[in-house]
Amino acid sequence: MDALLEAADPAAAVAALSVPDFYFLVKEVGLSDADDLVALATPQQIRGCLDLEIWDRDRVQLEAAGPWLSSLLEAGPEKLAEAWAGLDSELRALVIARSATIVDHSLGEELPDEEERPTFSTPDTFFTVVVTAEREDDIRLVYRLIDDLYRTDPELARHTILAARSELASELEEMSYRWRSGRMADLGYADFYEALEVFRPIDPDAVRIDEATAEPTDAAAPDEARAAGLPAPVAEPIAGTFLARALEQITDAAEAERIEASIIHLVNRVLSALRVRPGDEDAVRSATASAAATLSIGLEHLCGGRAERAPAALAAVSLTRLHRLGHSLVLRLGRMARLLAPRALTAGEPSQSALEALVRTRPLFPTALDEPPGADMRPFRRMADLRQVAGHLTDLAARIALADALGVDLLAMAQAPEPRPELDDHVRTALARKLAGGELDAAPLEPDELERLRGGPLASGALSHTDRSGALRALVELAARNRIAVAGEVLARLAATWLDEIEAQVGGIIRSADKT
Repeated sequence: MDALLEAADPAAAVAALSVPDFYFLVKEVGLSDADDLVALATPQQIRGCLDLEIWDRDRVQLEAAGPWLSSLLEAGPEKLAEAWAGLDSELRALVIARSATIVDHSLGEELPDEEERPTFSTPDTFFTVVVTAEREDDIRLVYRLIDDLYRTDPELARHTILAARSELASELEEMSYRWRSGRMADLGYADFYEALEVFRPIDPDAVRIDEATAEPTDAAAPDEARAAGLPAPVAEPIAGTFLARALEQITDAAEAERIEASIIHLVNRVLSALRVRPGDEDAVRSATASAAATLSIGLEHLCGGRAERAPAALAAVSLTRLHRLGHSLVLRLGRMARLLAPRALTAGEPSQSALEALVRTRPLFPTALDEPPGADMRPFRRMADLRQVAGHLTDLAARIALADALGVDLLAMAQAPEPRPELDDHVRTALARKLAGGELDAAPLEPDELERLRGGPLASGALSHTDRSGALRALVELAARNRIAVAGEVLARLAATWLDEIEAQVGGIIRSADKT
């Protein structure tokens, strides 16, 4: 903001901003601190900001317009009239109709004697305005708005008042929404059902790095749809991603502008598909972060992780298809999680947190798998995130399959009252019995079996290499007998973890007894 205001021609510098650039800059600074920016804004920029700010689907939220109108009033009557004239006539009338009723003296109408609401007469004495707003700030806003309009453009003021008096508010709202929808489409905010295209699954093999689906440069795009660089809410989530590395390699200015405009249009379509109101700052940032991350994953997958291939991919492939590709890769993990979830209710952490994040309509990455572990969810940001979650789900599937092979009814076990065994307790128990000289069996250990384990393989408090190899061999044979397709390294890693836990639990008891 300071750079714009200190430019040689601040008005021209501000006017050069696209609507999204101007809007997100004001939101970043805070409207209460951006009066100088608003004072320099063009009528198209003000209209665009209200398009983004005051609509919730097809319903106008006029209370959200109050701060913008107040800022215009602070800029002076001339600025207010200029911006007011740039708004759709239906929206102008709707602002007044929702805030006041009009008594038209030229038609012989009189103000009722018993009227108790705030009233004032217009300077031409043609009308008495009965303010229906209840808050003191809103009452003052209506008075100042009409008074300043009369000072600068009486004809515009009378036109607004007459339209507010004669038209139904519902019809004014419908027409305002139609005009607004057309402008929003120019910015990439598609109709909800059309915008859902960005989340339509796609076969990853169907997207090729040399296909000719990229969005063309649209020289005819309206000025308010163009952007000089990415707005902060879009640029910040991209930082540090594969997509950011790709954008750094774009040296052609026209190509960079085309890609940045395409990114903004994609993000806007995602916001439409998620029914996020542009004025909801937190929701916009969250949805934008998800869109940028999903796009980056699709690009990274298509390029095989090689950043030098990314410029060619961005030049040839539609960003919508790249977003669909990234989303489809994440959906695969979600489908796997939903298959495992019913029999993983006793899997413990971090598996429970992972499944909770993955079974959502649009899966998220469970931060329980981060280092250090977290307790929430975030968008998948890179292919490494997908590989990490896929590895965890592969391990979980093997844990479930081995418990099944031991005859454990996991669905019934999940209904058992607490305290109940966790998923891994069944295999650990079977391994402990095997180490004690018995067979792989998940039934609870008898006291004599535990004594044999303490006095035999764990007499020293630690398992020997021979004992560990024998236990792993027993698991391999169990998997083979039950046709469980699990990679040898996965089974070896799981076995090592279970044996370490047996060693820590039973061996720890022995060591404590020795110290005593």
